Amino acid sequence: MRTSQNFGIYFILLLVIQIILSNYFQLSPYFVVSILPAIIFCIPLTVSTITCMIIAFAASMSVDFLSEGLLGINAAACLPVAWMRIPIIRLFLGEDLIVRKDSFNFKKNGTVKILMCILFIQTIFLLIYILLDGAGTRPLWFNLTRFGISLVINTILSMIVTGILTPDDRM
Repeated sequence: MRTSQNFGIYFILLLVIQIILSNYFQLSPYFVVSILPAIIFCIPLTVSTITCMIIAFAASMSVDFLSEGLLGINAAACLPVAWMRIPIIRLFLGEDLIVRKDSFNFKKNGTVKILMCILFIQTIFLLIYILLDGAGTRPLWFNLTRFGISLVINTILSMIVTGILTPDDRM
């Protein structure tokens, strides 16, 4: 239960890490490093979708303002992630979790199911982010390469973030 009690602190620390990643780890134009979708995905289920979207907007706008040059790009990509959070959890982790407003973690739900959720939210985020960032000025092969490399990197990082933010009730 330690993580659920300190979720706000972990959320803010991971947001600062995202700002640092956005400022100092843009090593190549061929990938985007973002843990924002995982941070938003791990918001407790007791938080409503509208509140989650407001939190996602505030968090992503702070990342945009403090790091990225294009204001609003993370916000535009994170809002659909926040909006689709409950349906994704329902699809991959089950309706039971939603009804009980229970937390999810790797031990209860399994690594494969959570990996599928992370892949889905990262896909939503990256499709919107890369579409808006390229705005029709980059060729398809560049966008597909950027999407593929970013999906692999962000999925690995998001699994780590999900492990940090989801409480382990069986300890």
